[in-house]
Amino acid sequence: MRIKWLPVLTLLAASVLVSCRDGDGGGAVAAPAVYSGQSAHWNQQAVPVSLQCGACHVKEFEEWAGSDHAWALRELSAESDFEPFHRQKLKAHGSEITFTANREGKLLLFDSQSGRTFEAQYVLGRRPLVQYLVPAEDGGYHTPSAAWDVTRHEWFDMFEGDARLSAEGLAARQAGDWGHWLGRGMNWNSQCAWCHTSHFRKNYDATANRYASAWKEPGVSCIQCHKLADAPSADGCMVAPAQRTLTQQQMHDNCATCHARREELDENFVVGNRFDNHFRLELPVINGVFWANGMQRDEDYCETGLRLSRMGAAGVTCLDCHNPHTAELKLPQEDNSLCMRCHAAGTMVHSTPTPIINPAEHSPCPEGSAGARCVECHMPESPYMARDPRRDHSFNSPDPELSAELGLPNTCLRCHSDKDHAWAAEVVRKLYPKQKNAEYRPRTRAVHHALNGRFNVDELLQVLANEPVPAWRATILELLAQQPRTPAVMQAARVASRDADALVRAAAARVLGREALSMVQDPVKIVRRAAAWPNLHYLVHMPQAQSVVQEMEGIARHQSDQPTGAMLLAELATARGRFDEAERYYKRAITLDPSGIVGYIDYAVFLAQLGRIEDALVQMQACAAVAPDNAEVHYRLGLVLAELRRFEESLAAFERALQLDPSHARAQKNKLQLEQFLQTHSQK
Repeated sequence: MRIKWLPVLTLLAASVLVSCRDGDGGGAVAAPAVYSGQSAHWNQQAVPVSLQCGACHVKEFEEWAGSDHAWALRELSAESDFEPFHRQKLKAHGSEITFTANREGKLLLFDSQSGRTFEAQYVLGRRPLVQYLVPAEDGGYHTPSAAWDVTRHEWFDMFEGDARLSAEGLAARQAGDWGHWLGRGMNWNSQCAWCHTSHFRKNYDATANRYASAWKEPGVSCIQCHKLADAPSADGCMVAPAQRTLTQQQMHDNCATCHARREELDENFVVGNRFDNHFRLELPVINGVFWANGMQRDEDYCETGLRLSRMGAAGVTCLDCHNPHTAELKLPQEDNSLCMRCHAAGTMVHSTPTPIINPAEHSPCPEGSAGARCVECHMPESPYMARDPRRDHSFNSPDPELSAELGLPNTCLRCHSDKDHAWAAEVVRKLYPKQKNAEYRPRTRAVHHALNGRFNVDELLQVLANEPVPAWRATILELLAQQPRTPAVMQAARVASRDADALVRAAAARVLGREALSMVQDPVKIVRRAAAWPNLHYLVHMPQAQSVVQEMEGIARHQSDQPTGAMLLAELATARGRFDEAERYYKRAITLDPSGIVGYIDYAVFLAQLGRIEDALVQMQACAAVAPDNAEVHYRLGLVLAELRRFEESLAAFERALQLDPSHARAQKNKLQLEQFLQTHSQK
């Protein structure tokens, strides 16, 4: 096993020894002070800098050492890891996995489908489940979808009941899928490592297709949340005095780097930076990821829900409720103490008065019951990784009337499982005659319609004009960007391009397209990126824009170990006129995700633009073989066939698309046009 922190320990200890001197000022080098007690951490010596922090900050260090953050990554332990590998088996995704320990004490995982044996080398987490990392052939690590339930003492497949797959009517992840545990979607280095280590660097070599990843300390330790100075200050602290006071928002942004469903634009974030300068937050713009009211539906974590909520818009952050060192709640949630800390007396929170709530009058459920707890109604739990319950942070109120109309979750029925939405709606109407939910219903309906292929541009624009929460304005603009731009949509985007919130400006840039060219100078990276990518073919030829082009290339190269990054590099190469290079990147994208459709479609479009229609057809036929039940694929196939004047086959492809999705407007339009064309020419 490679123990990566040992060289770091030596280097860091040396740097501290050079800087720390004894009390007489004579210049003698003294050993750095380190925490000398016994903490709950699995291996204190694995965190050399944090151990020094513990010398002065004993209480904080001991709180952290017992936290889930401290256990986010650990080495194998005979005491903890013997049982899972004691001749256990699991059937999952068409394979049988056997877990054993050999005579040398190595913990082995045998996958019958691939016929390969893997050695477990690190452990992720500790409760309610753990995952084991096994080495990949490219120098990185796989995270098997088999996880160990520490309570039930059994292996299970984390993707059992996968919400996203179920929403799309797809089968469980199979060998060859991007999301299969041996696929690039379960690559630990790009998908997990930032949030399980401190000062992680991916170090991916795209040319060699290899990782040489490294980190300074395992787990989320002191150095991940406190910005280190280049050298200790006069008091021996590794955190300079000027860096010891962060705003609550700065600390929150640091939490969000892990507690968010997001796209990583680079690995340069350090404490004190803005989240939006390094990550793009996922919003409710893809069906199956979030519910239309912003509630979590898949593994969505906390940040999106919080930003969509009134509490988040008012400035509530992680640290208002959570102890930053234990990550536990500051007050109990079981007796509503945490919520009532603010809502009992209308406390001002970040200059915003909180609504006064009397739980006895507010809740219809008996005092002491589960339903009388604020969190059960406003922060319901959903399982992550099949068995890890996480609370929703969008702070929605139950709205059974809308649940009945749109099929959204209804928290009332979690307890009253023998009832239905209609019963719950009647109860809510009687108890809350002045339902505040009613004012949010138009937004939820508009988003729900858009997510389910029933776009109503006027409906979305009306909601946008009255929406006070920035993250919802950004969501609506992102949805509008998926449709043809009407003059009214463009005008709304122009107004939004001057919004104070970066998420809104970025969404506006996606709507504006060419008009967003000037926004490449925006101070926030997510806005520059949204404005730059659609305009790359202009920017690469503008000398004054080369810094932003280089920035975009940096994003693409950082993501180049994933199909998305490879396609971004292909787009950039195309804009520069380097077509051979672009083609190599498109092929790499397909190699990284052979079961996905986007790589095939984008490659086919690229080939068609070069006049290589026959080659484009080959890609679309391969795409149709991969996704035979996808309406968009058959529509695209029909377009290529029409370009080749294979009209009868094209018509059949459009008809197949409409069989799969009768509401596919472009397939309907092209089928009608082709039928009219064929009729006209047959008469001639």
